[in-house]
Amino acid sequence: MKGYKTYLIIGSILVIFYLVAQYNKPTPTNWAPTYAVKDKIPYGTYILYHRIKDILPKANVKQSKTAIYNTLKDKNFNKTVYLIITQRAEISKTDFDQLVNYMKVGNDVFIASYDLGKIEKNLKLQAASAMSAEGSTLNFTNPNLKTEANYGFERGIGSQFYNKLDTNKATVLGVNGNGKPNFIRYSYGKGYLYLIAEPGFYTNFNLLNKYGAEYAAKTLSYLQGNTQVIFDEYFSQQENVTTDVLRVFFKHPELKFAYYLSIFSLIIFVLYDIKRRQRIIPIADPLTNSSLAFVNVVGSVYYNERNNLDLALKKINYFMEHLRSRYYLKTNDIDSEFAQLLMDKTGINETLSKTLTKHFIQTPTMGNLSDTQLINLNESIEQFYKITQSNGTRTV
Repeated sequence: MKGYKTYLIIGSILVIFYLVAQYNKPTPTNWAPTYAVKDKIPYGTYILYHRIKDILPKANVKQSKTAIYNTLKDKNFNKTVYLIITQRAEISKTDFDQLVNYMKVGNDVFIASYDLGKIEKNLKLQAASAMSAEGSTLNFTNPNLKTEANYGFERGIGSQFYNKLDTNKATVLGVNGNGKPNFIRYSYGKGYLYLIAEPGFYTNFNLLNKYGAEYAAKTLSYLQGNTQVIFDEYFSQQENVTTDVLRVFFKHPELKFAYYLSIFSLIIFVLYDIKRRQRIIPIADPLTNSSLAFVNVVGSVYYNERNNLDLALKKINYFMEHLRSRYYLKTNDIDSEFAQLLMDKTGINETLSKTLTKHFIQTPTMGNLSDTQLINLNESIEQFYKITQSNGTRTV
């Protein structure tokens, strides 16, 4: 056992240093799109919830953590706004029927979401996402709200729009730089249904920007005159339910360090209990070339699951590793300046450089990815390899 004493001491010191470093390290920014009113992270809605009275000064604001049907059933609302801001609003037919009855008597519904679920078919509505090197620009159709220069947004906010809608029923209130509608309104009796294809406009990240806050305020100005706001938390809390068995330990710092201490104690116990034993040497099987079979299995899994977003993120990660190892590029923080650096380092043209950078910024923030968008990403990456191979390897 004397031979292990030195290793135990060194190992204990290293573990202690690690725990101290973990305790004192700064908390990284959480970019998770929660859209929850309690979250002060970039993609929470803490600011909107606490400052919405700046736009609707006479309105009383309250939260709702129950389903739409349960919130509205058998209740008499008057001049009330039902506000839903979430990544995916899976509104059932029963819930939508309740919303229609709610609007007909003079109430409004405002939904900012990438996906409206089954009601998109009822509204004859279809959303899409624009990925271009020029960025996302938006404006209003109302002359009183329209600005001379379009609004521009960062981190892919504003890229979503409606590429299919029933123009006989929907009124277009806002469009992107290509004239595609992203903000529309439906009339139901005395009330209105407002739909905007992007929840990111109302996050803390966007509202801390002067022009982002101005755009969000103008969209919500259509709700003026209402005396109550029901701020929906049902859909946002559905998105953030975690099933991690250790979530309780990591939620509380005391339990978290108790967990680490238990692991550390277990490691010491195992090291002390180690005995030198001669294990049976297993017979090594001859090596077989299973690469082709492995490729077929992996390809079948991705084809059957049809998870385009997951496949796109893996392709981007693999491509980032290529840029780091071959061109010594730092890929920790991708921004608009990265396109120029990529062009200088690799020798590709400006259009391809901006297109790739746009993919890197927007794809991780998207809720889903169509086949066409995945193909465009793949073609851009393949074009990069083709150009760099024809120009010769550059390692600047």
